[in-house]
Amino acid sequence: MKPYLKLDHIDKVFTRGNVSSEVLKDINLTLAKGEYVSIIGHSGCGKSTMLNIIAGLTTATMGGVLLEDREVNSPGPDRAVVFQNHSLLPWLTVYQNVQLGVDKVFARSKSKKEREAWIVHNLNLVQMTHAKDKRPSEISGGMKQRVGIARALAMEPKVLLLDEPFGALDALTRAHLQDSVMALHQKLGNTIVMITHDVDEAVLLS
Repeated sequence: MKPYLKLDHIDKVFTRGNVSSEVLKDINLTLAKGEYVSIIGHSGCGKSTMLNIIAGLTTATMGGVLLEDREVNSPGPDRAVVFQNHSLLPWLTVYQNVQLGVDKVFARSKSKKEREAWIVHNLNLVQMTHAKDKRPSEISGGMKQRVGIARALAMEPKVLLLDEPFGALDALTRAHLQDSVMALHQKLGNTIVMITHDVDEAVLLS
């Protein structure tokens, strides 16, 4: 079976002045469609760099990333990232934060009414419809992460990239969100790559 996502001999070297530091060396990874893979390791070992290369936010020094046999080396809506710090725009409401991505990706393929229904559908998936008119400062950390997940899912990405998405949350909120992500994965069958330094979380979700 052909791999859906493939990291092919990835090296990454960061250079500042005369100093070079090798962060990744000969990384190879293949994922099947619908897989949930966790990348675990201690802080500073290159996990987020690897995720950023898949996302197209960082370029590999050597090697490449193939998604459905096509090389990816720049950001695109086929790969959506959920960061640890949610990255919501504070001046927009919950609804508008999701709308931003939806309007960009589906401007030509969905009518305004279809886009509105799609935004509500995705907020509903993460149980955040009730807070759609609130701004990020008016909701909790766990709720912000739910919105971040809804925003990513709403773009219908081929690969969902999660960069320690529960790292900043308290234990109870974290457990609830882990359950939500597992339920979403079961329902939608997304291909997911998650970065974590929590072994229990990696085992539970993958």
